[in-house]
Amino acid sequence: MERSIIAGRSTLQAFGHGLGRVGLPLSRATAQLRRWRQLSRDRAELARLSDACLRDIGLSRADVMLESSRPFWDDPLKR
Repeated sequence: MERSIIAGRSTLQAFGHGLGRVGLPLSRATAQLRRWRQLSRDRAELARLSDACLRDIGLSRADVMLESSRPFWDDPLKR
């Protein structure tokens, strides 16, 4: 009887440990997908700003066109 309890604990511990190994990469992947989604939204919103708003923040329409044409995975903070 005692042997099955020990084996049961060992199985549960191994299972829990395996989830830990999967959980961190999954968490990182989810965070990366969120970051890419936010970059895409930010670039789209920047492209919708009026010329007057762009002047207020010191950007030209050409700057915005260049930024909004970048692919979503091109993260300026990863350089």
